[in-house]
Amino acid sequence: MSVLFALLAGLSNGATSVLQRVANVSAPAGLDGWWAHAKYLLRRPLWLLGFGCLIGTFVFTAIALYFGQLSVVQPLYVTELIFTLALRRLWLRDEIPALSWVAAAILCAGLAGFLIIAHPSPTDRATTAGEWVLVLVSAGIVVGVLLLAARSGPPVRRAALYGAAAGLVWSVDAGVVKAATQVLQRDGWAGLFLHWPVYVLAVSGMLGTLLVQGAFKVGPLRASQPAMLIVEPLAGIAVGVILFGERLASTPAAIVGQVVALVVMAVGVLLVSRWAPPQIATRPLTPASAEPE
Repeated sequence: MSVLFALLAGLSNGATSVLQRVANVSAPAGLDGWWAHAKYLLRRPLWLLGFGCLIGTFVFTAIALYFGQLSVVQPLYVTELIFTLALRRLWLRDEIPALSWVAAAILCAGLAGFLIIAHPSPTDRATTAGEWVLVLVSAGIVVGVLLLAARSGPPVRRAALYGAAAGLVWSVDAGVVKAATQVLQRDGWAGLFLHWPVYVLAVSGMLGTLLVQGAFKVGPLRASQPAMLIVEPLAGIAVGVILFGERLASTPAAIVGQVVALVVMAVGVLLVSRWAPPQIATRPLTPASAEPE
């Protein structure tokens, strides 16, 4: 169940990316300012459908974490890149180079290798308030340092730093979602709003969204996307092990194998981001045929 819903989250997020990028590409060139652009998008069915998929991503992720571990769910999240490629090819009829599929295969090999070798398993360990404070403060300091470093420099470096900061926030956000599912299991829906995770989740979700938008604004997607999708699973695995006591195979050979698999996965993410066509096609979904006036 955990793997199934994690993959559905990846598919839903890939659909969000495609739908909202098509809606943005279809926007008229003469729109005056961000507010006019936002009003245009809010009237576009494709953009609203993409927003619905974004909500679906959150729901699927929460269900996956309800049934499973962060160290399983977070690495599977990188499959959104593969689903995005597939949607672009099958739905939008984009020409996807063969090298992009090779990169996707490398990503899948690294991901599968990690999950097989690490064999993550849960524990009944309860987290403490002190541990959460330490994790949240530590993550906040690292995010602050990344944002300070991103204040200047070339666009590629700035976008990568913003993407890394967003990935770190999303990994902590996933940990908070996991904590919220534990509250839900213990106290039900009524008790969910009597504990802190649901309120921290609202703050971390808004912060992550702002950082993602900042990454898109300051530099190219090919820099921010791989940084975010590499940092998020790595930090998510760390949060799962440190906070929730999730166990990974710990023999010397297994540790080496996990490191190699994660490096292969990271290389796959970088190559997919670099080799996939940067411009999205809109031929099957032109404003005239897909978007009502």
